[in-house]
Amino acid sequence: MNLSSFCRSLPKMELHAHLNGSLSADTLKKLYKMENPNSENCENVVMNADNLSSLNECFKVFDIAHSLTVTPQAIFHSTYNTVKEFQEDNVIYLELRSTPRAVQGKMTKHEYIEAIIEAFEVCKTDFPSITAKLLLSINRKQGYNAAQENIELAIHFSKKYPQYVVGLDLSGDPMTGGTFLELLKKARTAGLKIAAHCAEISNETETMDILEFKPDRLGHCTCIHPTLQGSEELFSMLLKSKIPVELCLTSNVQCKTVPTYESHHFKYLHEAGHPVCLATDDKGVFHTSLSREYEIVSSTFGLGYEELVKLCLASVQYAFATPEEKQVLLSKIENFNRKMCDNVN
Repeated sequence: MNLSSFCRSLPKMELHAHLNGSLSADTLKKLYKMENPNSENCENVVMNADNLSSLNECFKVFDIAHSLTVTPQAIFHSTYNTVKEFQEDNVIYLELRSTPRAVQGKMTKHEYIEAIIEAFEVCKTDFPSITAKLLLSINRKQGYNAAQENIELAIHFSKKYPQYVVGLDLSGDPMTGGTFLELLKKARTAGLKIAAHCAEISNETETMDILEFKPDRLGHCTCIHPTLQGSEELFSMLLKSKIPVELCLTSNVQCKTVPTYESHHFKYLHEAGHPVCLATDDKGVFHTSLSREYEIVSSTFGLGYEELVKLCLASVQYAFATPEEKQVLLSKIENFNRKMCDNVN
């Protein structure tokens, strides 16, 4: 079996995927048709990150998705199609993250979240091979009051739908807003898991604050290693923390926060034995898939099939799933590995 086929058939864990950024070209076109049933021109709605030159430009690409996800119906279809596409890529566990949105006259934040949950319920029947969870996001750019409101929503919905709403995500443009760590402490006390985007830009003070807070997982951690605008002190602090890092190689390279795949900090974290998991970040924006990310890591850093399986198995431990769910996920990956070994022998 060649590398591409192996990565495709490998049962995978996706722990860092933003809903709006994960919308495929097909999904965007469908949403556009829903909003504009009499229009034939829907080609221009496709997001394109091929020529981006900065992290700031990456965030602007999301405007297209946001303009088309303004009703509960659109949110339902966005979620359903995204879960379906991840399942088609042989992803067996998916944590989607999204910032609740209210659109005047069309949708409340409660309706936004309920639409995602409703899609999860339907997907549970239609696509039983994938388990889907939701992390509600705090967008730095929206400020303190919005962060406080979204945390209250996360606490409320985690009690109402504990099987789906499992955590909080601190995200948004790192060049604006704050970290709201005091609010995240409240969420942690209420039993929610915390994933925090960290060090997407060089900001040593904020990075240290987040590392000292010790979220359950960290996103990106691009500017921590000394070769990537970080420092030995920051890198040592990260390694000592043992906090799993969600790594999104294509996203980092296309946003220019990492110059090349070969220089990606996966190399340093993997060599140090630090817990990591591979993720897509925004598969629609960056035209990637989780299978593709595994293929890139293997071909760039020389990881064999056995090491790729180990990455998948380790990712199970970092998921915000129940112990019972983790056991099922581990069994699926281990069964795949046994079959592969039997075929080789």
